Amino acid sequence: MIITKPLNNNVVMAKDQQQEEVIVVGTGIGFHKKAGDIIDEQKIQKVFSVADNNKLAELISQIPGQYIELTEKIVQYAKRKYNLILNENIYLGLTDHIYFALQRIQEGIDLENPFLIDIQQFYQQEYKIGLYAKEMINRMFHIQIPNDEVGYIAMHIIENSFQQKREDFDAIFKVVNESVSFIRKYYLKDVKENSLAYTRLVNHVKYFAKRFIEGKENQSQNRLLKETIQGVFKEEQECIDQLSKYLEDKFDKEMSDSEKNYLVLHLRNCQELNE
Repeated sequence: MIITKPLNNNVVMAKDQQQEEVIVVGTGIGFHKKAGDIIDEQKIQKVFSVADNNKLAELISQIPGQYIELTEKIVQYAKRKYNLILNENIYLGLTDHIYFALQRIQEGIDLENPFLIDIQQFYQQEYKIGLYAKEMINRMFHIQIPNDEVGYIAMHIIENSFQQKREDFDAIFKVVNESVSFIRKYYLKDVKENSLAYTRLVNHVKYFAKRFIEGKENQSQNRLLKETIQGVFKEEQECIDQLSKYLEDKFDKEMSDSEKNYLVLHLRNCQELNE
């Protein structure tokens, strides 16, 4: 590939073998380079087709290339540390968000994040990615972002790992929050939040909430499992039955028997390890 325009040490515009315009990201890929130079292919980390990413190309033409480089660092960290595969839309949304967020912060304008506590509690690995982004922002731009902004970065990670529409994303948050709050209030009052069983329960609730909102709940039937649960785990069954009624009143959606069964099992496991 031939460089058409170096944007910074790590991001360049180029032409590929088909003479299509592309954006290329890689450590040191643009260092001391000029238009017409050949790209060292061993340094390439990410290639974007301008034809497929018109908005991204427009964005990069308007802001410094360090911001797309920063987003690539965040995406690679999420992949390396947590095995997350993120939608490529994150390069546009997160790059744009960070650029304008840093402008706001420098102007003394802070935005409160109404989801911050929920993100910190229910999406801990995404929040940790946000903390990594905070560290990189300070290292690259010498700006300290508040935890509210860390939460917003985490929300971009969540949205693009789930590939959610924003309205579904908000609804999923509400189902997770309502479900875990209900369970803790009526059943797991003294649960250890740092326990593996509680973490598994919360993770299961997150994926249940996604299926619940999208109408893709597990509908498989296991008669023996259902009979065993109803006969042995009566308190847990009562809790989840009440949760099901509560969510139906709130969201006008029914919880399938299969989803109830798995929630009961997670609940019981959490209680046993907490005793």
